Amino acid sequence: MTLPLLVLDERVLSPQFGYVFQRRWLQPYESIVGMLWKFARMNLLPGHAAIQHLSTDGIDPYEGLDASDIDVVRIAKLLGVTQRSVRSGIVWDQGDCSPLLRHCPRCIFMGYHGRAHQLLHHDRCPAHGLPLIVECPRCANASAYRLSAQLLDAPFRCSHCRRAFASHGAAPSPARWGLPLPERIAFTRANVDGRLTSMLRKRDPPKKN
Repeated sequence: MTLPLLVLDERVLSPQFGYVFQRRWLQPYESIVGMLWKFARMNLLPGHAAIQHLSTDGIDPYEGLDASDIDVVRIAKLLGVTQRSVRSGIVWDQGDCSPLLRHCPRCIFMGYHGRAHQLLHHDRCPAHGLPLIVECPRCANASAYRLSAQLLDAPFRCSHCRRAFASHGAAPSPARWGLPLPERIAFTRANVDGRLTSMLRKRDPPKKN
């Protein structure tokens, strides 16, 4: 399938002649990065152009933006999904979030990067039990978990050397985007448990010696 090359008007929210995004590509608690990787890839959109559509404030696309800078309403409209779906993909408490991109190779094979992959109390994938990978196996660099032009310019790939994260060496095709039911349940449980853990930690902070 040949996708249209979109003409962008930087003054408005969405591409001038429409864009490609389907709700069925969205999986439970998919990270905001995973959502935007799919959007950028299916619309042949360079990272710097994608970033400029994410916030009402003027931002340096290569500096990027944190969770607190994200305009949820704008992104929901851009993707054609609910605001709840966008919020569920963001780790709002930066104390809970790894500053480095982490992924599960089996999830990436299915075109999925979850919010739970970034939660610091997980060191393994909640669905597959595999250790979460931080460093690229080719160049040994880690990518900052921050919505930036560099990260969004390499969907499902290392933002440094552009090697695909999937073990077969190619970025997952849209035909493979989707999680089986057991994985969907596992990520839903992991995110509910993570929310409870965060609430309890805030209610009962560690006592100082």
